[in-house]
Amino acid sequence: MAKTKHQKSKPNKQSHAKKHGKPADISEFRAQLDALGLKIIQVTADGNCFFRALGDQLEGNEEEHEKYRDMTVKFIRNNRDTFEPFIEDDVPFDEYCESMEKDGTWAGHMELQAASLVIHTNICIHRHMSPRWYIQNFDNRESRMLHLSYHDGEHYNSIRLREDSGTGPANPIIIKQNLVKL
Repeated sequence: MAKTKHQKSKPNKQSHAKKHGKPADISEFRAQLDALGLKIIQVTADGNCFFRALGDQLEGNEEEHEKYRDMTVKFIRNNRDTFEPFIEDDVPFDEYCESMEKDGTWAGHMELQAASLVIHTNICIHRHMSPRWYIQNFDNRESRMLHLSYHDGEHYNSIRLREDSGTGPANPIIIKQNLVKL
């Protein structure tokens, strides 16, 4: 989903086009989401985008990203037996966690899973012209579903309902599935 987890973002080397996705793709992606009554809320592309998108979804404030990074990494540390087998590139667990604690370190699959568990929410990830990805750790209908977008293999944004003002937590999104009866 994202770069290997211990890789640092390179904000000085990212072009403006990569901050929020490629211009041609983002307009098509916006149209794809608009058909569902959704819109992209762009968050800063500085290596903290996944955690910034969580801040927007949960509080309406991407600046709360440090809190969500800290919660996620603490959860990984406290559940070492669960997460350590999934660390890539033979990086020692403690070194991996130290890297993930640093501002600007990109989140990957493991952080998405840990964040879902620690904030007790499911996560839906919208992608351009691709099926949605779901991190669904909770079955009951009362469990919240956060909606994020994933761009060009390197950036997350927040997704809200078109009419959502963006102040405070994101309004719940329900995507109705079109079922074909045979």
